[in-house]
Amino acid sequence: MEVNSAKIAKATIWYTISNIILRGISLFTAPIFTRLLSTTDYGIAGNFVSWCSIVSCFTELGLSTAILRGKIDFRKEYKFFLSSIQTLEIIWSTFFSLIIFLSIDFWVKFMIMDKICIVVMLIYLTFYPAVTNIQIDYRFDYKYKQIVAISVLNTIGTVGCSLGLIFYWKNQRYLGRIMGMVLPSVILGLIFAIKILREGKNRVNIEYWRYALKLSLPMIPHGLAMIVLGQIDRIMIVKFCGESKAGIYTFGYSYAILISIITNAISDAVKPQQYEMLENRKIKQLAEFSYKLIFLGVLLSVVLIGVAPEALRILGTEEYYDSRWVIFPVAIGTIMQYMYQFFGTVEIYCRKTYFMALGSIGAAFLNYYLNLWLIPQYGYIAAAYTTLISYIILMYFHYFASRFSYKNEIYNFLIVSSISIVAVGVGFGLNMLYNTTFLLRYTVLIIVIIVTSYVLRDTIKSVMSQFRKSKKV
Repeated sequence: MEVNSAKIAKATIWYTISNIILRGISLFTAPIFTRLLSTTDYGIAGNFVSWCSIVSCFTELGLSTAILRGKIDFRKEYKFFLSSIQTLEIIWSTFFSLIIFLSIDFWVKFMIMDKICIVVMLIYLTFYPAVTNIQIDYRFDYKYKQIVAISVLNTIGTVGCSLGLIFYWKNQRYLGRIMGMVLPSVILGLIFAIKILREGKNRVNIEYWRYALKLSLPMIPHGLAMIVLGQIDRIMIVKFCGESKAGIYTFGYSYAILISIITNAISDAVKPQQYEMLENRKIKQLAEFSYKLIFLGVLLSVVLIGVAPEALRILGTEEYYDSRWVIFPVAIGTIMQYMYQFFGTVEIYCRKTYFMALGSIGAAFLNYYLNLWLIPQYGYIAAAYTTLISYIILMYFHYFASRFSYKNEIYNFLIVSSISIVAVGVGFGLNMLYNTTFLLRYTVLIIVIIVTSYVLRDTIKSVMSQFRKSKKV
């Protein structure tokens, strides 16, 4: 079904803006919880979140990837397809939970979590995927109001429930924080699971399951490898440099990946358009569309790098100020991760999801061995550069994998390389100006912003024009 460009623009813009605002709320409410929770309570809650990320790789089976691709392959029967996949998710999550329950004492020691926290986690991982599934459905139909409403309810519900339950469980505040994070998501998940199953009425379809598992199972090692890639540097810094240096690195890392709030929102918002363009063989439009979005991500990253010294002084104390030296490599590494998502979409469209697993596992191993070699010699800052190197190589891996998958060149190698070189060069240049007067650094930054705005002037005008028209849609 054709959707007019104004409606697409409106849905994309509002989805992106709402995602940024809502993720920002989660970020800026963090200081509230650090003051309400003891360091022990905060650590338990953090451990819970970490294990949710890891265990979800097994309970969800990466089926969201199949749901994305299935929207194209089963367009006319999508409700039936989605209902069947939802059934598969619930059956598998329940079976997986039973396995954990039968040996729960082992998992209590292994995960370092209370039994109740493990039970809560498994309930959450059984029902929350339904929220993701319904959002994918709405996103492809450009029903941005429903997506925004779901996100608002979940975010505000999480913050409100967490605050209320923290005060209710005064002696177990960590439990209040965990239950507050989980309860709204479980309620929404239960509602949407029922909705999906009622609308689809196709509970079990082995052909759908076979199709989905073939696409999604390679995403399990991909997800695990990406978790390792994101966490292994801090673990190794603790081992080689101590907890203090790990704390400084983590502070800088947390600032540097703020750009991912925006880039992830953009990436999620435009996926339906990317799939539609691939399906309709609009390759030239897809490439031009992607280059502009990538360039926008680079600009935002450069701004983040340019203002880092002043931002870090505001956000932290003097003892954390050395973390500025990890900003450039981590921020540009995040942009490389953003870039490879455009190529990864092509791989998923072509049903070559095993490339996602191969690339991520290879990057994780590369990052580990580079850290093992360089951190003992050059200290914790080396971990930021190994992260950058790993993500650059991962980006190029996915670039060539997308070419192989599609049997043709969608993205021009010279353009992709030029954008990457500009990102690294400008980011490194601003990094080198950290010890000079801030006036010089901000002059360079303003020049970069002006030049980039000029390059993207047609895109900016087009978006603004379409958004004005979309108010009438």
